[in-house]
Amino acid sequence: MISNAIHLSELKVGVIINASSGGYDLECEHKMLDILNGAGIVDAKIWCGDADQMERSFTEATRRKLEVLVVLGGDGTIRTAAERCGAERSYLIPLPGGTMNMLARALYGDLSWEDALDKTLAAPSPKVLSGGCVADKQFFIAAIVGAPTLWTEARESIRERDIGDAIEKGTAAFRNMFETKVWYFISGGKKGEAEAVAVICPLISEEMSDSEQALEAAVIDVESAAEVIGLATAAAFGKWRDKRKILLTKTKRVDVQSSKDIPATLDGESVSLGMSAEIDFVSRALTVIAPAK
Repeated sequence: MISNAIHLSELKVGVIINASSGGYDLECEHKMLDILNGAGIVDAKIWCGDADQMERSFTEATRRKLEVLVVLGGDGTIRTAAERCGAERSYLIPLPGGTMNMLARALYGDLSWEDALDKTLAAPSPKVLSGGCVADKQFFIAAIVGAPTLWTEARESIRERDIGDAIEKGTAAFRNMFETKVWYFISGGKKGEAEAVAVICPLISEEMSDSEQALEAAVIDVESAAEVIGLATAAAFGKWRDKRKILLTKTKRVDVQSSKDIPATLDGESVSLGMSAEIDFVSRALTVIAPAK
């Protein structure tokens, strides 16, 4: 059992900043040091670089055997950090630096990264998260499986102001949305076909406690593109019960199949699952640090 008492100034702390993320500016590193120093953390090592330098930064951080990793970046960077910290049994402080900021928003609300870090360092409390695993990748908020997730790529192109690419990806997403179905098999005997299947973790489920040893599967079958996109967005933050035409089931495993490669988002990051995949529950997958309540 992890004690709620934690003294970060006594632990080995490192920071990774993704300079390619939307939340980055030239003052980030200076602000980060100021906030850490103000909390008595004076020897933190900081790695700051573009997306193509993140792998090296994570490798160097691993070699230092850190006890706490602070990460400022988008959903992909945060999910990578969460996987690393879960494997190494180190603490993670994930700060919002991207578009959706799914894990950071679930933990800290809509705070800026500076305010989230300030509040966390003022009253740090460990929080153990369970999660899911699919195709050797973990997620801690939600996995959304099916053609509607292709709209995530179009949204990223719009954020980067590449309108031509956004139109191309949006057109492809619309075309694929109703051509490709997902067959699902949920442990316990439920099976069928749908446009999308979403699997959420206890951290954001409105029905499950943080400690519940299960995932929540939502089968989404809709009739219009606008409804699909809205559900895919709402699904990521657990707002299932505001929507119609959704079958909800608690489970420890969901199998999915399709006649084509299955697109998915894991905690906001786009991935391809191939033509079949198994989504499994993972207990005590990660320990994060959040403000004490």
